[in-house]
Amino acid sequence: MKVLAGTVQALEEIAVQTQGQGFSNITPLVNDFVARSGITTGLLSLCVQHTSCSITINENADPRVLKDLAAWMEAVVPQDGKGPADAQGQRRRYLHDDEGDDDMPAHIRTALTSQTMTLSIQNGRLLLGTWQAVYLWEHRELGSTRRIACHFIGDKQASLTSANTTQTASNQTLLNLRNATRLNQQIQDRIQPEAWAEDGGNATDVDLLIDRLHDISDP
Repeated sequence: MKVLAGTVQALEEIAVQTQGQGFSNITPLVNDFVARSGITTGLLSLCVQHTSCSITINENADPRVLKDLAAWMEAVVPQDGKGPADAQGQRRRYLHDDEGDDDMPAHIRTALTSQTMTLSIQNGRLLLGTWQAVYLWEHRELGSTRRIACHFIGDKQASLTSANTTQTASNQTLLNLRNATRLNQQIQDRIQPEAWAEDGGNATDVDLLIDRLHDISDP
């Protein structure tokens, strides 16, 4: 990690080993970088250093959301090496196909999503919603080591002052977040994608946990 002089900044590249097409939850890796920086409040910029994968924020509880996203992307940009149909209904092969049928579609999928994002940091952690996680979305069929540049800019003095002047409110906010996080983790541990179909729409333990999570998250 490089700490830049003059302002309170931290700069580092983190590596993510993907297993092929799909989503890798990088929230823990990013939070670890933030914790090691020693900065408690500020803005974090992330940039994927590749042109065939992307980063996105999405649902962290129900894995069916990620499956639906992957299915939608496959329908929009098939990975068969061919582009959209022309006026005669013919699909020609992409010009850029040196690395396989999934190569050019991966570049297009990256262009349709995002390679960068800026996130707020509060109390030394990503300021995300209860249902949110940061994902690296791999668009190639084979796994690869992906690198993400993390640049964190913050103000330690402002963070300390804010913590001292809003101690009561901050403690209550953190308590609520911790409770919501624990419930969210229970949901992720218990989630069964077919549960709603199997129980005929009746309330399950997961449904009750979700209801309680809404009570905590939405004052």
